Amino acid sequence: MDPKPVPAARATRRAGKHTRQVLFDAATELFLEHGEAVSIARICTAADAHPNQVTYYYGSKEKLFVEVACAAILRAGKQAELDAADAATIGDYTHKLVGSLLGTASPSVEIFVEAMVMTGRRGELRDLISTTLRTLHASGEAALLGTLTRTGWQLRASIDVEAKAFWSAIFGLVVQKTATGESFGYSLEEAVAVIFATLRIPDAVLNQSMN
Repeated sequence: MDPKPVPAARATRRAGKHTRQVLFDAATELFLEHGEAVSIARICTAADAHPNQVTYYYGSKEKLFVEVACAAILRAGKQAELDAADAATIGDYTHKLVGSLLGTASPSVEIFVEAMVMTGRRGELRDLISTTLRTLHASGEAALLGTLTRTGWQLRASIDVEAKAFWSAIFGLVVQKTATGESFGYSLEEAVAVIFATLRIPDAVLNQSMN
């Protein structure tokens, strides 16, 4: 018995989802490597698509960039938590967390910072950034709460404030790195020290076991 034919409308939707995803994947790779300056033409060449398809599926290159940046920073945040999951002490936990975000994940953090700056000129994109920040902060709160539960570490501010302070410090360090390039003066140890100071983690706590 011949398979039931797929209705034309459903086939069109599937093709549209595929094209949208291919554009997103191509843009992700290029934006992470080169930043927002990548042209629509270059994205379309990589995706084997047409420039009008970027407009059709995303509205503009800027919206595509912001969507890519938001997805990238959420992946980076999850990966950083995984990278720090086996830490033995609070100091080691923070070191691994920051090392992940300012190391292998730094392109993701950098394009999200670019995207945040872009929303100052493109107000219609702010909801994407705001939603992503809320998700980041909520995830940070959950991770911090898990750390507190295991160690008994007492925060000096509310947990939501501490989570926001952590990400604000990370973004600030990345802005400095982006602005100064090779002259960026922070080693990983110094960057971690900035985070310690921002979160006001006492020295006596840093060697505390995570178990």
